[in-house]
Amino acid sequence: MTTTMPRDLLAPVLDLDWPAERAAALGDEIVGLWTEYLSRLRDLPIIHPSSADQVRAAVTREVPDEPVPVGELMEYLRTLVFENATLTGHPGFMAYVSGAGTVPGAAADLVAAAINQNVGGWRLSPGATEIELHLMRWFAARLGLPATAGGFITTGGAMAALFGLAAARDVRAGWDVRKLGVAAGPPLTVYASSEVHTVNARACDVLGMGADALRLIPVDDDLRIRVDLLREAIARDREAGHRPLVIIATAGTVGTGAIDPLEEIADLCAREAMWLHVDGAYGGIAALTDELHPLFAGIERADSVALDPHKWLYTPHSGGALLVRDQRHLAQAFSVNPSYVHEDKELTRRGLDFYAHTPNFSRGFHALKIWVSLLAHGWSAYQRRVAHDVALARYLFDRASSHEELETVGPPPALSIACFRYVPRALRGDPAAEEYLNALNERLMADLQLGGRVFPSNAVIAGRFAIRACLVNFRTEATDLDALVDEAVTRGQRLHAEGAVRA
Repeated sequence: MTTTMPRDLLAPVLDLDWPAERAAALGDEIVGLWTEYLSRLRDLPIIHPSSADQVRAAVTREVPDEPVPVGELMEYLRTLVFENATLTGHPGFMAYVSGAGTVPGAAADLVAAAINQNVGGWRLSPGATEIELHLMRWFAARLGLPATAGGFITTGGAMAALFGLAAARDVRAGWDVRKLGVAAGPPLTVYASSEVHTVNARACDVLGMGADALRLIPVDDDLRIRVDLLREAIARDREAGHRPLVIIATAGTVGTGAIDPLEEIADLCAREAMWLHVDGAYGGIAALTDELHPLFAGIERADSVALDPHKWLYTPHSGGALLVRDQRHLAQAFSVNPSYVHEDKELTRRGLDFYAHTPNFSRGFHALKIWVSLLAHGWSAYQRRVAHDVALARYLFDRASSHEELETVGPPPALSIACFRYVPRALRGDPAAEEYLNALNERLMADLQLGGRVFPSNAVIAGRFAIRACLVNFRTEATDLDALVDEAVTRGQRLHAEGAVRA
C-alpha cells in the first residue's frame, strides 16, 4: 500500500519565480546600462590592455549561496561592459568579420529569451518556427534560389559549412552514408581555393572524410580560384578512384573579400554532377543587395549557401544561416523519428518541426534578432549601408595607395576589406627588407589594437603580413579610416625608429 505525501510538505518554492515588478526593476537597470554604453561608446577604448590574469580576477567569483543585491550585481556588469569587453560596436573596430550588433537586434534578444521558445519543434515555438522559415525563404529569394529552397539558423559560418557539407555528403555520395558511414564507398573529395576559410577543412574532418579530403586549389592574381587547375584536380582524383563530391566556391574570402568565378564553377559542377556549396559567410550578404548582386552571378545555381547575418547584416551574435536549394535535402541528411515526439499533423494542423531538418533538437529563437532588425531598419537602409561599407574600403585602399609610407597589399577591394602595410621610406622597393617589414607590421598590428582607438586585424597575402580593415560596422565612417591611417603611420614610425623589432 502506498501513501500520498502530505501536501504541507510540498509548499511552493518561489525563489526563482520573480514577480513582474521585480523583473521590471532589474530590466530598468539593464536598460540604463545599455543606454550608457551606447551614449559613451565612441569615446571609450575599444579594448583595455589587460592581461588574462587581470581580466580573470575582475570577472570571476565564487557562486554565492545567497542572492547578490541588485546594486552590487549592476556594478559587476558595469565592470564587464566598460573594462573587460572588446567593444565590437565601436566605430574604430574593423577587425575580422564581426558585425557591430544592431540595437533592435539586442532588444529582440531580450524578447526571445523572455518567451524562451524551443525552435526544435513547432508545438514548442509556433511563431518562432514560422518566422525562421519565412526569413530563410526571403534570403533564398534574394539570392535567386528557387521556391523549393529553405534552411535554418546556425551559430555561424563554421556550422553552416559543416551542415552544408553534411547534406552534400548524404545526398550525393551514392550510398547510404548515414547508415553505413563514409568507409562504405570510395574516398570522397572536396575542392576549394587556397584562400578558403579553414572551417571547411575542419568540417571535412568532423564528417569523417578527413581534412586531407579538401583539395586546395591555387588562385589567380585577384586571389580567385583557378578553374583550369580545379578541373585538372577533379580529373586526377577520378582517375585515382576517388569520388569528387563538392566544390566550395567562396563568395568573399576572409582575407581580402575575393569572389570566386561562381558561374564557371556552377558550369563545372553541372558537368561533373557535383554539389556546389557557396561559402558566403562574409560576402553572401552583399549578394542580397540590388547594387552588388551582379558580382555574384551564378550563386543562384548553388546547392547550398552559407550566410552570416551576424557579420554583414550587423545583427548580434550568434546568427549564421544555411540555405539549401531543396529543403527536402535537409530532411534527407538529418531526419529522425523518435517515438516520444509522435504527432498526428492532420489532427493538430501544426507545421514543420525543425528537429527533423537540422542536427539540433533544442534550438533557441536566434532568428528573431535578425528578423526584427530587418523590420526596424527596412531593407533600403541595409542596402545603402552595405554599399557604403564597400565605398569606405575603396577609400581606405586609395588613401594607403597614395601615402608615401604605406603600401597596399593584394588586389583593390571587391567588397569591404582593404589591406595595406607600413613601409618606411628608406625601405620602399627593397626586396631584402621583406622579413623585417613582416615583423614590423606584425608588431604594428598589436600596437594599434592595444592603443584602443582603432582595431584592425591582419592578412598574409603572398607572404606579406598586412594590416587588414574589414568594414562591417554601421558606425564606421571615413574619419575612422583617417584615424587608422594616421595611427598606423605614427606608430609605425615610432616602432621603426626605436628599433622595436628585428627580422
